[in-house]
Amino acid sequence: MGTIRKTIRYMTGAMGFLGSALVILLVLHVSADVILRNVFGYPIAGTIEVVSMVYMIGICFLPLALADERDAHISVEVLTELMPPGVVRWLIIAGTALGIVVMGFLCWRTWLEAVVQYRKGAVMIVAGRDPIITWPSYFLLPLGFGLSALVCVWKIFCQMTRRPFGPGDDALPAGMELVAKDKIENV
Repeated sequence: MGTIRKTIRYMTGAMGFLGSALVILLVLHVSADVILRNVFGYPIAGTIEVVSMVYMIGICFLPLALADERDAHISVEVLTELMPPGVVRWLIIAGTALGIVVMGFLCWRTWLEAVVQYRKGAVMIVAGRDPIITWPSYFLLPLGFGLSALVCVWKIFCQMTRRPFGPGDDALPAGMELVAKDKIENV
């Protein structure tokens, strides 16, 4: 169990690191473009296109699984606080199962589109510059969605077997603290 947890944490951490690196590259690229345009009168051709087709896609979709792994998505627990713990537990499990289905479908569908773009050799034509190859960025989406689905599979396993999900011995998946009293055994 510890090996699976560590592997998932390593993969989500790596995707989060790549997303962070893309943020830094975006800032450096845009800053260089602004400086070169305003000081020397020579902008970097295709900056907007590279930002929108490479940086922003990676920034949005690569760390998606990291947010799942850390339970950092938005959750509202208004009605569940009024429900019995057993109902809350099964609602959380059902929500996680729905996450597996949705993320799995998105992974599959974006993978098909990425393969189509790869086979076409998708590029973006920008005035004053050689064509920008865009097909690799299409593979970032299924990577993010697939890893997110994998995290949800691990989460649902932990929820069903009443095992801790996170790095600590008492780390429960989001919402499960509502059904836990003092210890994990009471989940």
